[in-house]
Amino acid sequence: MVMAVLMVAVPMPRDDARLHGYRLSRWMISLSYVALAVYCLVKGRLTLELMHPVFLFMANVQACLLALSHINLINPRRVTNRYVMLHFTPLIVCLCLYGIIRLFFPHIPLTTHDAPFRFIREPEVWIRILWMTQYVALCLYFAWRFVCESKRWQTLAADFFAEDKMINVHMIRVSFSFVICIGLVTLGITSSLNPTLSAILNITIMVLYIVVGILFMLYPSLFIQMKPVLYDYHADAGIPGKSSNRSERWEKMRETILNQQLYLRRSITLEQMAHELCVSRTVLSNAINQEEGMNFNSFINRLRILESQRIMKSEPSLSFQELAERVGFSEQSNFTNAFKHWTGRTPREYKEYLATL
Repeated sequence: MVMAVLMVAVPMPRDDARLHGYRLSRWMISLSYVALAVYCLVKGRLTLELMHPVFLFMANVQACLLALSHINLINPRRVTNRYVMLHFTPLIVCLCLYGIIRLFFPHIPLTTHDAPFRFIREPEVWIRILWMTQYVALCLYFAWRFVCESKRWQTLAADFFAEDKMINVHMIRVSFSFVICIGLVTLGITSSLNPTLSAILNITIMVLYIVVGILFMLYPSLFIQMKPVLYDYHADAGIPGKSSNRSERWEKMRETILNQQLYLRRSITLEQMAHELCVSRTVLSNAINQEEGMNFNSFINRLRILESQRIMKSEPSLSFQELAERVGFSEQSNFTNAFKHWTGRTPREYKEYLATL
């Protein structure tokens, strides 16, 4: 309950109204804490049994709230009110079915591991099995959905940032990995009939929840970096005009990029380059994708590697660290990886190759 209060009481950053998506995620996490607190209060009054309906309901609610809150962090445009209701509909349907069946059939205590098989003909047992199956399906679905959204972010970010400026959403991925752990522990609780093991698993869940809450508090600083991609960038329009005119316009932009060596600027972004070229970010991004057949990050890296090859020929005594800095890389490891990607050789191997010519 303390964590639930903190989630809604800690002041939000006031400098950006677009953090409303993060606010929604914090409310979702807060509701998860409240649900967990209520369950902890009533758990002592419940018999320890397999697939207890109260626990199954709580587990499904938690799966939806936790997963949707994390998907909302990495793609706030997707998690609309309709999207949330769509994912809660199966839970509501199962709850209604269970309520109807309990009007006509008694509760079946599943206090042994063979009880589900002995009472397999009972409608209430069938609903609980269905509910359990739904929970497993939800966990798998949300894990797949988060991976898709994470890959989508990487694609969009590569269209916006150069390698040395790339925004790492590792914090969100780590937080979601803890959510997956919560799901696995939940499966252990619903299939355990040992009181000691059940207590340990419940404590584990509470610890994992606290870790997730702490990571959530760190999101605003990451959001400031992600915002241009999340909200300001729309890849829906290329260079206007006929195909030949678009190619001519791109050639002029490309010539400016090469002549002014914009690609060598440390931490150059799509926004900064578009400003130098006096075009919109969308126009520049789509021009690179359409005319060069690659994203912004790959385009910048290729030009940097071509420049590094030229420098290696003219200044063979230059160290690799100095060379990486000269062509715009903040880390030598990033330079080495990019060099090998575009040439098939490491910088050292390429330098040795030049020595043989």
